[in-house]
Amino acid sequence: MSDSNDILRFEHILYYREERTSLNDVTFTLGRGENLIIFGPEDSGAEIVCPLIAGVTDQFGGEVIFNGRSIKTFNYVEMHNYRKELGYLQRDYGLINNMSVVENISLPLKYHTQLTTGQIGDVVNRLVEDLHLGYCRNMRPVSLSGAAILKTAYARAIALDPELLLVEHALEGQCLLNSQTYMRHLRTWASQPEKSVIIVTYEPERFIDFSDRFIMLYEGEIVFAGSREDFVSQNNDYLRQYCASSVEGPMKVL
Repeated sequence: MSDSNDILRFEHILYYREERTSLNDVTFTLGRGENLIIFGPEDSGAEIVCPLIAGVTDQFGGEVIFNGRSIKTFNYVEMHNYRKELGYLQRDYGLINNMSVVENISLPLKYHTQLTTGQIGDVVNRLVEDLHLGYCRNMRPVSLSGAAILKTAYARAIALDPELLLVEHALEGQCLLNSQTYMRHLRTWASQPEKSVIIVTYEPERFIDFSDRFIMLYEGEIVFAGSREDFVSQNNDYLRQYCASSVEGPMKVL
């Protein structure tokens, strides 16, 4: 049964890729203000969750329901407006190479709001200051460190103050020390009661202090779902094997 407080419902999703099942009848909900961590080994199906929510493809079975409506029913304008309600920090960050840090962050504000140039500047300057990007504000992505690329892409993802933020493997290859500014800001942003966050990661333990629920996928199916306390207790063979990086357990090691 659905809950009126659910911002997102992922209902009986079937997705096939290259004659393999990437998701097999996967169902979960996301409450308004809830933070959800989705993880699993490579090719578990976790990597397709954010693209499906973002409407990158409509070739799937089941329903992705946002604020009570299936995104499959959206027309062009409705899909455009829906994507404005999403912040999407993609795995490859997706920065525009011929734009500076400030220009990249400004982009969604210029195209999707009626803000004046001065108002856009105020929003961008606040994000630049909060994320310690002042030293590189006029630099292009090719000249940025990995941490600066991450923070710029994150700032762009939240510039429109979305209801739902999707974060996709953002910490891969990142310096543990230099990513702390991003992590602190994300933790604060995610703590707002009206904001919801889905984080797809290989390292769920890094988000344990500000996450409400955890879901683990393996071979396209949910093999663990539980609270922070359930995750910590590891009373699940799949979860225990994954967290220990062990060859012993129900999962095959390729």
